[in-house]
Amino acid sequence: MDRNLCLSSVVLAACVTLTTPVSGFWWGDNCAGCVGSCGAAPTPRPAQTAFDYCHDIYNINRPWPSPYVCPDRVTAHSPFNAMVSNGWRRQNLMAEHHFKTDSSELTQAGELKIQWIMTQAPPAYRRMFVERSIDPEVTKTRIDTITKYAELIAQDGEAPRVAETHIVSEGRPASTVDFVNTQFRQNMRVPTLPVSTGENE
Repeated sequence: MDRNLCLSSVVLAACVTLTTPVSGFWWGDNCAGCVGSCGAAPTPRPAQTAFDYCHDIYNINRPWPSPYVCPDRVTAHSPFNAMVSNGWRRQNLMAEHHFKTDSSELTQAGELKIQWIMTQAPPAYRRMFVERSIDPEVTKTRIDTITKYAELIAQDGEAPRVAETHIVSEGRPASTVDFVNTQFRQNMRVPTLPVSTGENE
């Protein structure tokens, strides 16, 4: 009898020890960014006896599934936040064709791109990303050029945010795009009405 009681105490103590790291996940601040209320989280206490351990397990199971569903919701939402961030980083990318070939001065396309970012993009995403060059000095000079131009058109004293990025532009030269559009317009058929035959069809 004493041996069984001792063995049971050892097993309970081991369970308490193993569940201690897990309790940090469930009882931690995992509701940040969660949609809706997480509910009342159980308050942990040091489990010194078998009764205390059973009482803690009861408190964990009683409010199921709240608040344990909240960490799952936050985890499910995080990939979408990453996709939105990556999408805006590519949208606001300042690539090679936004700078002149022989210098780090902005082209007209580059100036228009900065104007759009600083005036039309949502305030939370008014940040420019410079395509990283092989020469670090070129990258630094381009960042300085963008910052100075953005300061001229910034609204309400908003400080421009510029950073370098490893992603590269996957666009095409403007001459290629212009050629395709020009050929499309030149080869369009003239809109005409069908010739009437005088018969009811």
